[in-house]
Amino acid sequence: MSALKSFLQINSGNAINAEDLLAVVSDRDSETAVRRLIVDQSIANTHVQRGTIVDAIELLQKLDHSPKQLIVDVSGSEMPLSDLARLSEICEPSVAVVVVGDRNDVDLYRSLLGAGVQDYLFKPLSVGLLQRALAARDPAAAVRTGRAVSFVGARGGVGTTTIAVALARHLADATHRHIAYVDLNLHGGAANSMLGLVTNNGLTELLHNAQPVDAPLINRMLVQKSNHLRVLSSELPYGDEFAYRPGAVSELINTLKRHFHYVMLDLSGLGDSRIVEEALDASAFVYITSDRSVHAARETARWLRFAEDRDGDPTISLLLNNPHESVAGRVDAADFKRALGRASMYELPYEPKTLAAAENLGEPIAAGKPTPFATAIVDLANTLTGRSESTPSKQPWYARLIGNRSRT
Repeated sequence: MSALKSFLQINSGNAINAEDLLAVVSDRDSETAVRRLIVDQSIANTHVQRGTIVDAIELLQKLDHSPKQLIVDVSGSEMPLSDLARLSEICEPSVAVVVVGDRNDVDLYRSLLGAGVQDYLFKPLSVGLLQRALAARDPAAAVRTGRAVSFVGARGGVGTTTIAVALARHLADATHRHIAYVDLNLHGGAANSMLGLVTNNGLTELLHNAQPVDAPLINRMLVQKSNHLRVLSSELPYGDEFAYRPGAVSELINTLKRHFHYVMLDLSGLGDSRIVEEALDASAFVYITSDRSVHAARETARWLRFAEDRDGDPTISLLLNNPHESVAGRVDAADFKRALGRASMYELPYEPKTLAAAENLGEPIAAGKPTPFATAIVDLANTLTGRSESTPSKQPWYARLIGNRSRT
């Protein structure tokens, strides 16, 4: 048996290690070309199989980490841009994606580059063609990054971390997005307790590091909760000061956005205004959590003015939570909304027993049961990801392309 034929039988087992390259192509000739590339370039951790882009999506959902490079085949796809939009929801933003297909279409090529694809190759494939596509990034190709989402509380005890953790769990476990949850309280917030984790002080390690932060370092510093959810935090002793250079927080957030779909920034309980400012400036979305008290309404108005003045121009939404039993004297939701003049407001119900059990046990809310609070979290996730037509948030990066394609 030749060395090539022997190599072609690699990855026939159930275990998949595709850290360096994953390829799912629809025909034998393309599969052979990819395997020859792997031998020629001595690529170590690979997985190659025949299939469609739907098969590639299903395979990616089962992997702990996205590969560094991905080759997918859109041959036979009636809506390649829509299929790639689904792929983008599963695949980490940092992955270099090369699309192959049987359509020699200039408009499709340009649309794919605009969607963040590294290159589009028209069949038949060759080793040289694949090598050039994987090695070089087209200047016209968009750089895919995730989005930072900040959560702030108008006052203490309004449930900011409870909502943020529940949303992060849902995005990671139900929608298979890759999530980095960053508790920016350097002395320790409540997120680790709610997730049943122990901090490794990775946040302060990364902020203290003067060298560029790369993927291996990020993987060491983030604590894994599940295949798609990782947590970055610290727990300095009370009274300890921590010095970090200006811009370190925003640089860290921007680095994380290259590796995760969403970087969830928990700003509850923060007294460091510089961390807050850098986090908000790097965020695409800001959620301000409040309860029905007059004081919270006033503080919410202050947070709104502060967030709206940020250079990043984030989409700002209000989360009206009900952490306490409804009693006379609370601000009515309609009055709250009218006083602040905000259309983008979401109300979450009073559900003390379910939330207390989840927090104390470090488990998901009601273990996936459709409780009112869990349903509200799903609705909130849909507005964030663009799955709801009524979403007040900005469209996801692929919505414009899908819209354009459907009109042609």
